[in-house]
Amino acid sequence: MKKNTTKTIATQASTNPSQQLWDVLIVGGGTAGLGAALYAARYNLKTIIIAKDFGGTGNEAHLVDNWIGEPGITGMDLMNKFIAHVKQLGVTFVEGTATVAKKEKNQFRTTVTSGEKTTTFLSKTIFLCSGMKHNKLGVPGEEAFSKKGVSYCYTCDAAFFKGKVAGVVGGSDAAGQAALLLAEYATKVYVFYRGEKIRAEPITAERVYSNPKITVMHKTNVTEIKGNRFVTSVKLDNGKEIKLDGVFVQIGAAPDPTLAKMLGVTLNERNFIRVDKESRTNVSGVFSAGDMTDGTTLKQFITSAADGSKGAQQAYLYLQKQQGKEGKIVAY
Repeated sequence: MKKNTTKTIATQASTNPSQQLWDVLIVGGGTAGLGAALYAARYNLKTIIIAKDFGGTGNEAHLVDNWIGEPGITGMDLMNKFIAHVKQLGVTFVEGTATVAKKEKNQFRTTVTSGEKTTTFLSKTIFLCSGMKHNKLGVPGEEAFSKKGVSYCYTCDAAFFKGKVAGVVGGSDAAGQAALLLAEYATKVYVFYRGEKIRAEPITAERVYSNPKITVMHKTNVTEIKGNRFVTSVKLDNGKEIKLDGVFVQIGAAPDPTLAKMLGVTLNERNFIRVDKESRTNVSGVFSAGDMTDGTTLKQFITSAADGSKGAQQAYLYLQKQQGKEGKIVAY
């Protein structure tokens, strides 16, 4: 996936982040993590945010029409604005993957790997905001032709299909957006969906069905992806074989519960983190926001940012209480 071009270096270059005790440590650099960082900084909390890719899956969005005040902005441009705003408030950015998180009395120890380097950070609170990972079809040929015609990021790879034939697997809004973007480049786009009608937002579905370049094949599953060096066709469960040059898999995503389990955080039956309406988990000092929680079924930029901001407020109140103070939040 194309990485966000915004630099991701620590803003407090004069000090070593691993030798400090942070008020707030955020795992995840998408909308939820950046929203939490913004509000934590506004509460004057010493904040560090850790992510492998700042902007997260938000970087993949082609056009974002539902972020208020920014109609038609690309996902990457919107994420760059978020990152720049958070950096202005002095939040420290560290690029890497959080692999271990443990609670030790009233502090948290988080291990981060970046290349061959491993670093440990200490914090008073921790936010889990790492979103979700793309689901895979699990059919023959998918792994063999990954990056050779099989893609999970339509905004990254759509332009490579100019003058070619492409397929999209799925019926969600993401699948619909993928088909529409591909239609701007490809000569033909197939949408393979197991249901009777794609379940994208009404305006997206209308555009898909009315686009002459797009053919939606309902009640259809891809059973195999075939090719030589690159993808050449897909086999379907109805016995047909469709010739095409690439397949974009858009069948949803799932959260990674690894860190949550290490911390003793309660998960639901689908491994989403259980949170209350203020983004608090069952473990004191652990907060979670965004797509990896069960806080909302509306997995959107605006809800993720709101979840992060609510959690930051609760982190502030939690830390005030730990210090024997009473943080005051005025409700309007």
